[in-house]
Amino acid sequence: MTAPATPLPPFSRDARVIGLVGAAHFFSHFYQLVLPSLFVFMAESTGRSYVELGLLVTVFSTMSAVAQTPVGIMVDKIGARWPLIIGSAVLAGSVLGYGLVGSYEGMLALAVFGGIANAIYHPADFSILAGKVHETRLGRAFSLHSVSGNMGWALAPVIMVPLASLYGIDTAFIVAGCMGLATTAVLVLQVGHLDTDTNREKRERRKAKAPPAASAAAEPSWKFLLSRAALLLLAFQIIHAMAFGGIRNFSVAALSAFTSNPTEWIAAALTGYLIGASVGNLAGGIAADKTGKPQIIFYFSILTIAAMTALIGTVDMPAVVLVIVFFIAGALNGTLLPVRDLLVRALAPKGQMGTLYGFTSSGLSLGNAITPLIYGWLMDHGSPRWIFYASGLLMLLALATYVEARNEQAK
Repeated sequence: MTAPATPLPPFSRDARVIGLVGAAHFFSHFYQLVLPSLFVFMAESTGRSYVELGLLVTVFSTMSAVAQTPVGIMVDKIGARWPLIIGSAVLAGSVLGYGLVGSYEGMLALAVFGGIANAIYHPADFSILAGKVHETRLGRAFSLHSVSGNMGWALAPVIMVPLASLYGIDTAFIVAGCMGLATTAVLVLQVGHLDTDTNREKRERRKAKAPPAASAAAEPSWKFLLSRAALLLLAFQIIHAMAFGGIRNFSVAALSAFTSNPTEWIAAALTGYLIGASVGNLAGGIAADKTGKPQIIFYFSILTIAAMTALIGTVDMPAVVLVIVFFIAGALNGTLLPVRDLLVRALAPKGQMGTLYGFTSSGLSLGNAITPLIYGWLMDHGSPRWIFYASGLLMLLALATYVEARNEQAK
C-alpha cells in the first residue's frame, strides 16, 4: 500500500522559514568579505602588510573548515535552531569587536571565534530547510539560500567601503556587527518557525526517557563520513570550489595578460559572472522542482561550462561578447548548487543531515585554500590561458564525482 503524500503546507509558512534562514546566510557571506573590503584602508591606517591582513582571513577560513564537521554532528544531536542563533550572534559580535579591540592581535583572536561561528551556517541552514520546507519546494529553497549568500558577498564592499570612507574603519565594523545582531534578534523572536519535527521528536523522547528507535541514525555519526558516498561529496565540493575559485579570483589578471580588452570590461565580465550565478541559482532550483530530474540539469550545465571556459581561454573575444559569455557561464554554474544540495539531502542517513552537510561544506573552504597555490603558480610561470583550461578540466572532474555519488544513491 502506497503511503500518502505529505500534505502541502501553505506557501507562506515555507516562505517564512526560507526568509529567516536566508537572512542568516546573507550575513555569513557578508562577514566573509568585511575584512578584504577594507584592506586598503587598514593597510594605510595601521601600517600592516597585506600578508598580515590576509592572515586574518586565513585564520577565519581555516577555523571554519576545521569546525564544520563537529558542528554538523552537534546539530544532529541537539537540533539546528539554537546553534544557528548562537553562531549568528557570535559571528556578528566578533565583527563588532574588530571595531573595539584596537589591536591586530585582538583581531586575530576574534577571527578564531568568528571562523568557528561561521561553521554553524551550512549544517544548521540545510537541516532546517530540509526539515521544514515541503519537498516539492526544496529545490527553490536551496537556490534562494545560495542567492542570499551571493548577495552577502556582493553587498559587503558596497556597504563597508562608504562606511569606512565617511566614518572610519572602526565605525564601519561596529555598524556591520550591529546589523547582524539585529538579524539575530529577529531569529530569536521567530525561533518557533525554525523548530523541525526531528527536534520535537528528540525532546519528546527525552521527556519520556525513552531510548531512540533503532536505526542508522543511532550509530556514531562520524562513521558515515568514511563511506564512499560522503567522500565523493566532499571531493565534489573541493573540486568545484577550485574550478569556480580560478574564475572568481584569477580571471581578471589572466585575461589582462593575453587579451586586448580593457581591464574595466574584463572586471565587468566577472561581475556578470557573479550576477549570472544568482540568476542560475533561482532557475536551477525551479527547474529541479518542476522537472524532478535534477541530474539532467547538472549534466547539461557542467558540460557547457567546461566548453565555454575552455573557449574563453582560447579565443580573444570582443568585450561585449566576453561579458555575455561570462554571464551565461555564471548562470549555468549557479544551476549546479541546488542540484548539489538535493543530492546531499538524498544521501544523508536519517538524523545525520547536519553532519553530512557540515562535512561536505568543509570542502568549500579546503578548495578555496588550495586554489591560490595552483592558479598562482600558473600565472607566475606565464600560463594565463591555463587558468581557464584548468578550470574547465576541474569542472569535468567534478562531474565525474557527481556521477559516482549518484550511483551510490541508486544502490
